[in-house]
Amino acid sequence: MAPEQAHPLLKQAATLMTRDDDPLEPRAALRRAGGANEPEPGEASPGLAAELEAAKARIAEIERQAEARLAIVIEAAERRRLALEQEKAQASAEEAQKAVKAVQDAEGRAEAALQRAEKAETAIHQQAKAMSGLKGRLIRLLAGDVLK
Repeated sequence: MAPEQAHPLLKQAATLMTRDDDPLEPRAALRRAGGANEPEPGEASPGLAAELEAAKARIAEIERQAEARLAIVIEAAERRRLALEQEKAQASAEEAQKAVKAVQDAEGRAEAALQRAEKAETAIHQQAKAMSGLKGRLIRLLAGDVLK
């Protein structure tokens, strides 16, 4: 037993060490008397260990779900990227087709203009040949290179 002038916590620790039903070792008695309710590192309760394992399992499940969500997000982003690349390729192909059509239209207009110019040249040449006299000779002389 602790002396009467001892600190109340020491008295309580002494009582815990000397009780008949379940005496504690000095360190454990001092810890419990001092208000430390947690068990010694080696003597964790089975309920606490089960709770710890359940928490670890929940954390592992949450991490697994987060990884699965991340994989889904990555896959969706990759699909979106591929779709955008396909859209870009399709738009480029459409632009190329439009450019080819514009070139073909320009070629057609140029060909039509060339035919009109040839017809006009032929008509002028025939008119110049049809002119008689000095005026006709002068026109043929001046426009000789052009009308050949």
